[in-house]
Amino acid sequence: MSTLSELQQQINQAEAKVNELREKLAQQKNDERVQAIASARELIKAHQLSAADLGLAGKKSATRKEPATGGKRSKVAPKYKDPSSGKTWAGRGKTPAWLADHLSAGRSKQDYLIR
Repeated sequence: MSTLSELQQQINQAEAKVNELREKLAQQKNDERVQAIASARELIKAHQLSAADLGLAGKKSATRKEPATGGKRSKVAPKYKDPSSGKTWAGRGKTPAWLADHLSAGRSKQDYLIR
């Protein structure tokens, strides 16, 4: 029967082998990637291909003036109003200081809704 220290030594050896194999596989993947890049570059050069030929060049649409993402949001009608100052807030973004002050004093957002 094996002792606890012998079993722990076997576990450590097995973990070392696992780590060694993982490193070897990672290196093989990296080598394959480097080879694939080199082959692709050779083909591109040999056939004088451009990024557009490969479908990699971004095309600008003549009809669309703003990108689908990253554009500014449209204006929204104010939803809350401070009766004393007349300041308004649409309910987007950070709560304005005037409303935060009223809320910390125990009031509700409902009290400032524009009807």
